[in-house]
Amino acid sequence: MIFNIQKCSIHDGEGLRTLVFFKGCPLKCKWCANPESQNYDAEIMESPIRCIGCGACREICPQAAILEDGTIDRSLCDNCMKCIDVCYAEAKKITGREYTVEELYKEIEKDKPFYSMFGGGVTFSGGEPLTHSELLKDIAEKCHEKGINVVVESCGCGDFEKFKMALPYIDSMFMDIKHIDAAVHKTLTGAGNELILDNIRKISEYGIPLTIRTPIVPGLTDAEENIRGIAEFVAGLQTAKEYELLAYHSLGESKYKALGRGYGLEDTKTPDDEKMRELVKIGNSILLQYGKQCCWTKNNNKEVVK
Repeated sequence: MIFNIQKCSIHDGEGLRTLVFFKGCPLKCKWCANPESQNYDAEIMESPIRCIGCGACREICPQAAILEDGTIDRSLCDNCMKCIDVCYAEAKKITGREYTVEELYKEIEKDKPFYSMFGGGVTFSGGEPLTHSELLKDIAEKCHEKGINVVVESCGCGDFEKFKMALPYIDSMFMDIKHIDAAVHKTLTGAGNELILDNIRKISEYGIPLTIRTPIVPGLTDAEENIRGIAEFVAGLQTAKEYELLAYHSLGESKYKALGRGYGLEDTKTPDDEKMRELVKIGNSILLQYGKQCCWTKNNNKEVVK
């Protein structure tokens, strides 16, 4: 189940990337910018501003889940998708489509000429690709055989014994550590970090180059002790050369409304440059002595503050 294929990405691996988003994630991070990635099934996203008020969706809905204003009562909706078939204005759209390995590879292969010109490859993101272990292994192997560089972005929450079969075909990985404290991590994401940290250690021991990332969310993940603790963990990973801090943004807020969900972080602001540089400096106070670095990116430029 794939919910998006994005072309020409430059922030998710070396060169020009094709970004493939797997649908479904075991975590439910409060700040998730892609809430449509969390559920493993296809879903309906709404854009009320596009609704022309024709009433066709109300007439066809077997659960009487369409309100007078045309929006969906999610407590009644059984996800039958019939409203989408008659929504001529595309005020309701489906997010999530099932692909076979061959279908997915054909989409990736379209960009292969650009990889030859500019470098790059495919990056599998999500959701959580590691929980789609069999498909991930098959599509990564196919790309590997065809000479396409393979990167995976992961929150690390998966069964190592299942996803390890994909590791021989992965060139590098970006892996998130949201919080170093297991209890706080569970409060923020719905799960502890014990499995995540263990998987990161195992993947590093396997020999895959890693970049560790932390989203910097004011009041949630931006404490000095959190960055210090994660940096100390990164220092002990042989194949991790970089620790990247990602500034929180609220660009995904509208998607929560489109899915009929509440957001919860409406008053949270993007951390300012001074705060990001302060945290990068804290990370580097630990990492530089190990030949590693902490950084953050602004306007496509990577900053390393010592």
